[in-house]
Amino acid sequence: MLLLSTKEGTSNGALRQLRGAAMLNIRISFTVNLKKVGAAGLAGFIFFAHLVAPAYAVTSKVPAYERAVTVSLTYLTVTTTKTEAKTALASSNVKYFDAQAVAFLTTYSQGWNLTEWKCLSNLWNSESHFNPKARNMGSGAYGIAQFLPSTWGNYKVVKTASAQLQIKYGLHYIVKRYGSTNDPTGACNAWKFHQKNGWY
Repeated sequence: MLLLSTKEGTSNGALRQLRGAAMLNIRISFTVNLKKVGAAGLAGFIFFAHLVAPAYAVTSKVPAYERAVTVSLTYLTVTTTKTEAKTALASSNVKYFDAQAVAFLTTYSQGWNLTEWKCLSNLWNSESHFNPKARNMGSGAYGIAQFLPSTWGNYKVVKTASAQLQIKYGLHYIVKRYGSTNDPTGACNAWKFHQKNGWY
């Protein structure tokens, strides 16, 4: 108990201060107790929720029928589903992703199978090692897909260092030029052509 006194005894002002301090102490104690009760209630609710439904069932947005695939890239290994790949590409963090990982996530989210991805990976590894700033001083080819200046012109787009845009344009080029009934994506046809001719 807090006591306020003067040499002449306890004054009315001191009593008012005492009452005010006591009320303040009661309010502070009551607030702290409410926080403890709230925290305990929340902990109990979370515990009960885990008994009824596991955490992964509550947080997962991936359809139950989707199968995850694992692919080893040059610098990392990626495990994903199509839904997760689409989510990752739509996130603001995609600009920090490795270009090869972006290419894989893009193709996988579009329904490419792993054989088609392997052909594309071989092709673009051979051309640029997935470097969006790769430049051929002789031909002027630039980027992951090594587009010639005329190819950039055909797309009516300005040359860009953006890995995402280069991948988008590169995939469109391959599908249009090399796509067929047996190889709708054109990736394996393009890789075969490249192996014979050194360009595509």
